[in-house]
Amino acid sequence: MAVRPYQNFPGRVFFSSLYNQSYRTQVGSDFLVSSSAKLVNPHHHIASSDEVSWTLDTKDLRGMDDRKVLSLFSVGFFGGFVLGIERMLLTAGAWRLLPVHFTEAFPSESRKPSIWHRSEIPDDDLCPTGTKLFGSFQLLDKQISKGPTNASTSTSSYVDYGFGSDTYSFSGCHRFRITRIPTTPENAKELVQISLEGFHCDPQQNRLWLPRIALWFHAAYARVLFANGMQSVLTGGAHQGASHQ
Repeated sequence: MAVRPYQNFPGRVFFSSLYNQSYRTQVGSDFLVSSSAKLVNPHHHIASSDEVSWTLDTKDLRGMDDRKVLSLFSVGFFGGFVLGIERMLLTAGAWRLLPVHFTEAFPSESRKPSIWHRSEIPDDDLCPTGTKLFGSFQLLDKQISKGPTNASTSTSSYVDYGFGSDTYSFSGCHRFRITRIPTTPENAKELVQISLEGFHCDPQQNRLWLPRIALWFHAAYARVLFANGMQSVLTGGAHQGASHQ
């Protein structure tokens, strides 16, 4: 995939996301007991978590399915301008300071694909499980909903990217999630919530050692990374929709 202009600069959607997003210091309980969480935090140590989300009218997605939305969000998150400096440092060799690795994730002898340039991140499908990005992130799990069983049931799809290592003192996981919310008598609109959930921990000791200022920076960084992902979803989806007309 070629790098698009909307990956390089903040646009209207980016600032709209910053204004409309919600932030909380907790995540879905299913995430913390997921297979990805067990890989990242095998001893169930205390973890710091947060979630950024935005609830939209389903029409804003222009008919995109869950897989497409999660793919475009991944492109914006890992390939956008917000992660630019970190991405540059990682590709220059900084990833060697803490290469992503989880003991029970994948057999050591298996060779998984690696991505080193943002143009290699697909915008129409998710990478294979086990794929490493810039040496410091790894796709641990993905689940795409097959659709609602009835009109009153919400559906959810997600993709998990781990970082750090369970053999070191820092590891964590990002979950990109899309939840389709059914209509109700009180709300006739079909809504969709897109969220960035995350947690980090010390896999070696049961403690939270990051200072308060680091947690503040992390919260601000999560907000702008989420906005970059949303810009990719809404602007990228519109761009591709127009190109096929």
